[in-house]
Parts: sequence; C-alpha cells; structure tokens
Amino acid sequence: MSRQIQTSALKSRVIDVALAHFSEVGIARTNVGDILKDANCSVGSLYHHFGNKEGIAEALFINGVNQFNGNLLAALLPHRTASAGIKSIVTFCCDWVTDQSQLAAYMLSREIKLSESAKQELREIDRALAQALSNWFVPHVESGTLQQLSTGMYVPLICGPTLEYSRMWLSGRSRKSPSDVSPILAKAAWQAVKEP
Repeated sequence: MSRQIQTSALKSRVIDVALAHFSEVGIARTNVGDILKDANCSVGSLYHHFGNKEGIAEALFINGVNQFNGNLLAALLPHRTASAGIKSIVTFCCDWVTDQSQLAAYMLSREIKLSESAKQELREIDRALAQALSNWFVPHVESGTLQQLSTGMYVPLICGPTLEYSRMWLSGRSRKSPSDVSPILAKAAWQAVKEP
C-alpha cells in the first residue's frame, strides 16, 4: 500500500472516529486520547495532519460539505427538466439527512468554530457549487420554466423547508424521517420556484 493511500486511510479513520465521539459528547467534551486510541493513530500523526482537535472538527465539516455538494450535483445534473431537477435536489437532501443522520446532525449543530482559513476554504467550495447550480438553473429561467429571481433566493426557497424539517427530525421533534416526507417537500419546492 502506498504512503499516500495509507495517509488517506488514516485521515478517514480519524474523521470517522471523531464524528462518533463528537456526536456522542460534543466537540468540547471529546478527549483527543479517545480519538487516538479508537483510530489507532499516533499523537504525532494526528497533530501533523490535523493540528489539534479543532482541526479534526474542521476537516470533518469540510469533508462533509464536499461529500454533500458532490452528491447533490450528481443527483441534479442528469435531469433535463426543471421539475425533475428541483425535486431531485429535495429528494437528495432528504435521503442524505436520513442516511447520514450523524454527519447531518454534526453539520447542522452550530457547535463547530471555524478558523479563518477554513472559512476561506468553505467560501471557495460554496462558490464552486453556486457556479455549477447557476449553470443548471439559467437555461430553465431563460426558457420561462423557473421564476426569474435573484440568485440567492433559489436555495432558501427550494431547501428551506427541508432544512427545517431535517432539524426537527434530528432533534427528535418529528417521527417521520425526511425520506418519508420527501415527496411533499419536493412538491412544495417546485411550487415555490416554478413560473406561475
């Protein structure tokens, strides 16, 4: 096994173990020693790759954002009609939260404090996603299928109710999973952005 593969495997292991610990007791109460032990990682390796516990938390968050964005685009881009595309966004989000509930809860927790460098990295990730979404949306707006709105309006209108419902489900305030109610949320999202 090459050194690059070993390093990637180690980083993935640390991130996976950290997610379990952060989800159980929170970032502040997680002991780095427990992560080291459960990930079978040396102190030197952990600090070399992540810097500290907060660096692990940032890496986990950024990794989650990249995973989410990549899978979202994979779900959306094959769709040729606006209706199917908008509904695919909501369906993907609902299924992702349901299937990745631990990661989703972590990413929505607001517990993580990001460094300036992590914030900058996330801004670049957001710009790339916004450009890819714009490339898909613009032809549907120009054809008159979607309402002509400011760019920043589409995501809140499409994903806002799904995000709120996901928070309710993750906190135990709703029994039905997001996947269970995704057809209703997808229909509502389409109604919110289609041209009347």
